[in-house]
Amino acid sequence: MERTSRPVTYRVLATSLIENLKIYLVVKPLQWLCGSERLARQLEAMRVLPENTIGHDLAKTLDSHNLSLIPGFRNHDLHHLVLGYGIESEDELSMQAYLIGNGYYRWQCFVFLSSAIIIPALWPTLLRHFRRGRRCVAIDSLDIVQCLGERTAVVRAQFTRCKSDSRLRRIHANGKGTQVQALKIRFLAKSSSTQNGRF
Repeated sequence: MERTSRPVTYRVLATSLIENLKIYLVVKPLQWLCGSERLARQLEAMRVLPENTIGHDLAKTLDSHNLSLIPGFRNHDLHHLVLGYGIESEDELSMQAYLIGNGYYRWQCFVFLSSAIIIPALWPTLLRHFRRGRRCVAIDSLDIVQCLGERTAVVRAQFTRCKSDSRLRRIHANGKGTQVQALKIRFLAKSSSTQNGRF
């Protein structure tokens, strides 16, 4: 019994350490250094957008965590909203694993994900999110400026579907959708991913 409670305690301490490092060494200093009247006005404009739009939902999320917009990290906040990841350490690490798996290779993703080295119990979870990112539509093209007024549910559905789903939709849209073709696509997707060394 003692053995099972010890890793949980270590995991809690490690995630708490990562959370505090993120907040006090990254988020708060950037908010203090980069906080501007222009960003405050942008956030205010987002608050008055219609409910259930990206801009309104993002402003509501930032407000609920007492955060503000940070230059260069607006798309990061957008990824949290669209992909459905929270801002706690384990969610943050899972999102970074997802993004790297999705082909979103940014130095911030690698730096933050590397902090997971101190939480080996989380590695299987991170691998699962990495694999999920590989299967889903690339999020690299998502930009906050272009989608502020779009419905959150629509954008979320667009960027969280599997790549094979989008291939099937194209075939059905062209009027060539049969079960045989759908099975061929799934088979080809699986065989090409194993040949390319993917999981």
